[in-house]
Amino acid sequence: MLFRSLSGFLFAGVLVLSPSCAKKPPTGGPGTYRGVLAGVSEIGIVDVTVEAAEIGPLPASGTLSIGGTVMSLSGSLDQSKSTLSLSSTEGYKLTGDSRPAYSSGTYEDPQGGLGNFGLFLVTADPSSVQLLCGSFVWTAPTGTSPTAFAAAVTPAGAAMCVGPGIAWVGTVNSSGNLVCQQGGGLIGGNVNADGGNKWGLGVDNDGNGNWGTWTVAPCGSGVAGGGVDAGVDSAPDSAVDSAAADAEIPDGPVPVVDAAADSPVAVVDAAADSPVVVVDATPDSALLTADASVD
Repeated sequence: MLFRSLSGFLFAGVLVLSPSCAKKPPTGGPGTYRGVLAGVSEIGIVDVTVEAAEIGPLPASGTLSIGGTVMSLSGSLDQSKSTLSLSSTEGYKLTGDSRPAYSSGTYEDPQGGLGNFGLFLVTADPSSVQLLCGSFVWTAPTGTSPTAFAAAVTPAGAAMCVGPGIAWVGTVNSSGNLVCQQGGGLIGGNVNADGGNKWGLGVDNDGNGNWGTWTVAPCGSGVAGGGVDAGVDSAPDSAVDSAAADAEIPDGPVPVVDAAADSPVAVVDAAADSPVVVVDATPDSALLTADASVD
């Protein structure tokens, strides 16, 4: 016997929900977005404005700055699908998920190279989002080439870490301890502006035991690991090669943050075959609070 209900169909004791009952992920909306993208050897700064619309996807436009070149972006935020899509006439294409406080996803460059991006929604001055540019030097597996690495940090303590295959949300506490995590992968370190070099450790989430060290500086600072032009870094070899030297790793367990800080966010045993990670489960700020003034 077949029974029909308003929410779906009940057949042989099994409830089959209609598509309209599927729960949609939360989505973002109109506003100003700011963040970074990073591929294998390039870092860019992304600024996007999403406008309100009564019908259909919300129009989006902005700029992508890479290596001193500023490109125009256009696209849309589709709230029905919780997605953000942007492209430039030069051939850059950004596609990602849209969430209430941020957007993250992948991008493709004109040559077909792939990377990732992360943007925060801010209603205050967009410059309040701190942008950090640098590189990731892989310790394992040996022979892996360095890659670009970047992060965006909001005044409220939300963080986004991006690089090839990485677009992870996280937090920064009052001591500057950064944690971005997804699945079994973790990026931890310290980005306190008063703490000297901003560096830390990372563990890939692909189960292959990939790990290494990263170094960043404020984008546009022109120092090792940082941006070199208009807030962006095309990851020149000199900056990439110097990242390992900046992040001096002594023998034995390595605390990423100062022991006098609130608590270590990650510890890697350099003597072990693979890193042993300890995560601070009580960061000072909430994960998805992109800005204290966000509605």
